[in-house]
Amino acid sequence: MALPSVPVVATGGQVELEPVTVRAARTETALADVPAAVTVIDGDELRRGGRLTSLAEVLVGVPGLFVQNATNFAQDARIALRGFGARSAFGIRGVAIVVDGIPHTLPDGQAQVDSIDLAEIERIEILRGPASALYGNAAGGVIRITTRSAAGAATAGVRQSAGEFGLLDTHASLAAGGSRAGVRLSLGRLESDGFRRHARAEQYRANARFDLEPGPATRIRAHAGYFETPIERDPGALTAEQARAAPRMANPANVRFDAGELLEQWRFGAGLDHRFADIGRLHVAAFGYLRDFENRLPFADGGQVTFERAFSGLDLRQELGTGRLGLAGQATFGIDYRRQDDDRRRFDNLDGIRGPRVLDQQEQVTALGVYFQQRARLGPDWTLAVGVRYDEVELDVDDRFVVDGDESGSRNWSEWSPDAGLTWRPAPGLSVYASVGTSFQTPTTTELANPEDPGSGGGFNRALQPQTARNVELGVRTEPSARLRWEASVFRARIDDAITSFEVLEFSGTGRDFFRNAGRSTRYGVETAVRLLVTETIEVTAAYSHSDFEFDRFETPDGDFGGNRLPGVPRHLVDAGLAWHGAAGGFARLNLRTVGDLYADNANTAESDGYTRVDVGIGRDWRVHAWSVRAFVGIDNLFDTRYNDNVRVNAFGGRFFEPGPGRAVRAGIDVRWGGSDRRRS
Repeated sequence: MALPSVPVVATGGQVELEPVTVRAARTETALADVPAAVTVIDGDELRRGGRLTSLAEVLVGVPGLFVQNATNFAQDARIALRGFGARSAFGIRGVAIVVDGIPHTLPDGQAQVDSIDLAEIERIEILRGPASALYGNAAGGVIRITTRSAAGAATAGVRQSAGEFGLLDTHASLAAGGSRAGVRLSLGRLESDGFRRHARAEQYRANARFDLEPGPATRIRAHAGYFETPIERDPGALTAEQARAAPRMANPANVRFDAGELLEQWRFGAGLDHRFADIGRLHVAAFGYLRDFENRLPFADGGQVTFERAFSGLDLRQELGTGRLGLAGQATFGIDYRRQDDDRRRFDNLDGIRGPRVLDQQEQVTALGVYFQQRARLGPDWTLAVGVRYDEVELDVDDRFVVDGDESGSRNWSEWSPDAGLTWRPAPGLSVYASVGTSFQTPTTTELANPEDPGSGGGFNRALQPQTARNVELGVRTEPSARLRWEASVFRARIDDAITSFEVLEFSGTGRDFFRNAGRSTRYGVETAVRLLVTETIEVTAAYSHSDFEFDRFETPDGDFGGNRLPGVPRHLVDAGLAWHGAAGGFARLNLRTVGDLYADNANTAESDGYTRVDVGIGRDWRVHAWSVRAFVGIDNLFDTRYNDNVRVNAFGGRFFEPGPGRAVRAGIDVRWGGSDRRRS
């Protein structure tokens, strides 16, 4: 899954590659001209595999990307892209998440992906490397998801899958319209008891998409979505001894305090693209989210959190065609505006019952970014891309619970993020690139919790600063034939003031984190991936990542960690796949993942053992007139390997580990009516 299937067309008996384009760089660009490591995943391949319950499952096999926590829905998927995001206790940090052009990343840099309808994905693009010149507050890269278009032939479908540990996943969709206008609706329900105790989850989704092309130069898209989780229990983390002796147990404190969350979210967005004959292409998009959240944490003092969040924004981008500004190529100007308002409260957690209020504050984050990019042809084989972005991020806290003192205040950050890349195409199907760039990442509102007032976390941590990074990368991509594709990249990143987590004594072992800056760290990495079509029906894929990530300078009250490895990321990561697609509709797949040892703490005294896991699946497609049926069955963790599905970095008391499920069988059926090929957007 690390490399996409390459579209091919036959011309005069010859097989030619159809060009692959990507939009993760904010403008549509041929993959061969992008001076960065990019992976493209096809949505139909995801659905054929049958595993669509967590983004952590979907993204397995991308070099440089380490995903965890596919089974604890209360914590969301954890994604570390070249080490960025490894510190996250829950949610995603340091990686920009964009769905259908609408950001899922808040202006403070955190993202939640639990509401994404994985069954509706048409395409995923992962850009690895510094992305601040493109997206602002994003240090590690970009994950851009495109869902199925509403324009095209009418379709209807129902998908039902079930598996062990009480897994039941239901999805239905309906689309109607024509080539220039269409509406697509989807509904989903996910239910799981979980591999571990106290891990039950229920999720409900409803999404609508509207596509309209009033003319050949204009495209309008609108989206609306609803997401609800009435129950998501958190089994918590265990010590190494507990994980070995009883991997299905829950942390006793999580059971006592009924740890978990529930939430309700509404999402709206609309975008307009118009191509002018004389000044190029204009893009305008606006969006808004409303999210109500309640969380019960496994401790008493301030252990219940609620917030009502409003997140909105506006994007404006103008692309200028060849010859503008006296430069051959394409220039792009853009403005991004984001606003986040959180009405946050904390209460004591009295064994699962809401106690007295201990915090009441309004948090507001505003972010404004202005950027410029220029892509210029320096000759038939050379392309230069340069860009710069300026961001201002402001955090304001209005303390409305002043019995312990007024802790209102504000923090302001501003950053310049330049980057440059050069691509050389010495032969057909071969491209070599080099790039340099900077990135930054501000503390999130959660990470700014005040360790001087751990009972409530009121106000914010005034000592915590943004982290910055400088990145240098060399890479090569090749498409010498329709049967073989491979890519390789090497990079070096220097990070200053890296934001790392720690726990305070009052909350030892509870999973509540506070954050501080490390002095300096350096990351060296090697990433490679290959796809080989052995025959017309057999495909082999493989990806390897080597991550040599260390702290250069990191002195803390707990000790000097200079020279230690970055926790939460394995040094070695291997993914391999063998797939068969028969002419009669049958298909089968075998996936192997080898994860090396990784440290769980900054001191490098706790370690999560490496493991190798094998998943297999088979199925068949049938097509009868306008009806198509896909049936599939799979076995996850075929050899019942013991492994940790998640490692909670720097947890106190040795409670780092969340064991993953043993061998599990899953099966499903997907029935669809109507045209199967809808246009991508």
